[in-house]
Amino acid sequence: MGRQRFDKIKLFLHFNDNSKAKKPGEQGFDKLYKIRPVLGHIRSKFLEVTPEEHHSIDEQMIPFKGRSNLRQYLPKKPTKWGIKVFTRAGVSGFVHDFEVYQGKGTLVEDDIEPDLGVGGNIVLCLISTLPEKINFKIYFDNWFSGLKLMSLLKIKGFPCIGTLNKARLKGCPLLTDGEVKKRERGTSDYTTDIHSGSIVVKWLDNKTVCLASTYAGITPQGMCRRWNVKDKSRVEV
Repeated sequence: MGRQRFDKIKLFLHFNDNSKAKKPGEQGFDKLYKIRPVLGHIRSKFLEVTPEEHHSIDEQMIPFKGRSNLRQYLPKKPTKWGIKVFTRAGVSGFVHDFEVYQGKGTLVEDDIEPDLGVGGNIVLCLISTLPEKINFKIYFDNWFSGLKLMSLLKIKGFPCIGTLNKARLKGCPLLTDGEVKKRERGTSDYTTDIHSGSIVVKWLDNKTVCLASTYAGITPQGMCRRWNVKDKSRVEV
């Protein structure tokens, strides 16, 4: 195929009816409207694959430095420039579902739970395509997690584990960071939340880490090898 032929096809290539596109500011505006049928087809094929038992929800960057209002710059990420996508992936690494980040319009307003924040609502969006009460286990980091989200997931029949931002644990009867840091590395403290049915753990590594789960407890406990900055060697913790 010649270059002129390729350019002409690209010029007139359409996947959606532009006359029906919502304008910015209108309800239902979609930055991805022009390629929504393509994305929908790809997503439907992903959803046809039998889901695994364990699912991790996280953000993923599609490397891209071209011109697009979807392009993001995240300086702390390995891939700094690109299009951010929220994904639900299995242990195999296969992506079972996804949602492209497009700012405020990422989620349909009618489906939003106001008490959960953006991260919590992303989780609900991505598990909505999984059957409930089949014991699929969900994992996420502290950008998504919260005890209210975990409580709702438990009601829906999705056991979960996630790291927690300490700011979301105000009033939680755990040892303070100062008290934990006075003890040896590997020290932990825990409590339970009767409202969400969660167990909350604070663990001392290089710094304190908080986790919560609606199905895993504090046992069994074991040893792990961690890097000691002072001695520049791995130690048993």
